[in-house]
Amino acid sequence: MTTREERVAQNEAVSREINEGLEQAHADEPPDRYLRVYCECGRSGCENMIAITASEYERVRSDPVRFLILGEHLISDIERVVEETDRFVVIAKREGTPARVARENDPRS
Repeated sequence: MTTREERVAQNEAVSREINEGLEQAHADEPPDRYLRVYCECGRSGCENMIAITASEYERVRSDPVRFLILGEHLISDIERVVEETDRFVVIAKREGTPARVARENDPRS
C-alpha cells in the first residue's frame, strides 16, 4: 500500500509527463508564446489548465522536484512555494518521500 505522500507525488508525476508532451508538441513555437498545460498538483482528478510560456516552463522543469500548480492547490505539508505569479505557483517537493518520488519519476532523467 502506498502512503499519502507517494499517491500525491504519483498524481503530480502523471500531470508533469502529460505536460512534457504538450510542451514538445509546441517546441517549434517562439519561447514567449503561451502554452496551456495541466496543473501539476497532487489532487486526484484535477484538470485545471495554466497558461505559461515555454521559457517559464523550462525554468520550472530545470529542477526535478519543482512543479507548476494553481495557488489554491498547495499541499503545504508535502511541498513549499518557491515562486508565485498571477497565473501560477511553482512549488518544490519537501525532502523525503515527496522529493524522492519526484526525482524517480522525472521524465527528463
